[in-house]
Formats: sequence, C-alpha cells, structure tokens
Amino acid sequence: MAVYSTRTMLLPEFDVMGFTKIVASGGELYDEVRSDGRWEVLRKLGGDDKTIYGVASEDKECPKGRYRYTLGVKAPVAAGAAPDVQASLFTIHIRGSEWVAFRLDNFHDQYGDFWQADPYKLIKDLGWEFNWAVGLHIDTYAPSFSSDGDPMEFCMPMRPRG
Repeated sequence: MAVYSTRTMLLPEFDVMGFTKIVASGGELYDEVRSDGRWEVLRKLGGDDKTIYGVASEDKECPKGRYRYTLGVKAPVAAGAAPDVQASLFTIHIRGSEWVAFRLDNFHDQYGDFWQADPYKLIKDLGWEFNWAVGLHIDTYAPSFSSDGDPMEFCMPMRPRG
C-alpha cells in the first residue's frame, strides 16, 4: 500500500465559485475544463489566489450513484469576468472544519491508487473520522499545477473518532 504524506489544518468556512456538473466521476468535468480553456478562466478569476478547488458533494439534484463536482476558486471571484462566464458560475459553501490533506506527488499516477486505498479508511488509520456535517471532499490544485503529472492534495473534513 502506498503511503501518502499528510498535513492537518483548521479551515474557516468559505465559498468556492466555479463550473459545476453532476457526474459519475469528477474526471468528467476535470477533463472538460482542462481542455476547453475554462481552467485558465478560473486562474484569472482567482485573482491573487490561483488555487483551484475541485469540490465533490452530493445534493438533492444528484441521482443515485452520481455527485456534483465543482471546479472553482475561492469566492468572491476577481472582477472583470465576462457576463456569460459570470452567469455560468455555481457557488458552493464549505463549512469550517479540521481537515486532513493527503499529498499525491503525481496526480495522474496516484489518484486511482489513492481511491483504491480508500481515503475514508486512511483517515481512520490516522485516528480520525470523516466529518459528515461538512460532507464533501476537495481536490486542491496549487497555483503551480500545470500538468496531470504534478502534485495535488486531496482534502477531507475530519473530526476525532468516537
């Protein structure tokens, strides 16, 4: 089993604004946004913070076996977005929580293996449990992320077990 470096952090609540789609796999939207120019649009909308967040969540619009994936930046977005872009943005609220971030040194090579290792089990092995009050997870792509071979972090809200 692969070992992933981790870090824990306390994050206050925040909003992510971006492009969203109900998917069977977040890779569907990721591939679209990376290939059609919206990735660069998000970087511009992020203003000084070029981090892109991939938020996987469930809501009442999601049929069984599917979830909402939103690729976005922290809100509010920088001014100057074209009206058609602004109208297509979705906002999702992230509750404050303690989080664990698993670092994947090579997104392309490790993401599938990471899910095979089961991140829910991995946080239990660290002495935590998933914080269902937050109920989502976040793929974090740093400003330096430029290719599928770059590192990224998979973040899960957590709370002490028990």
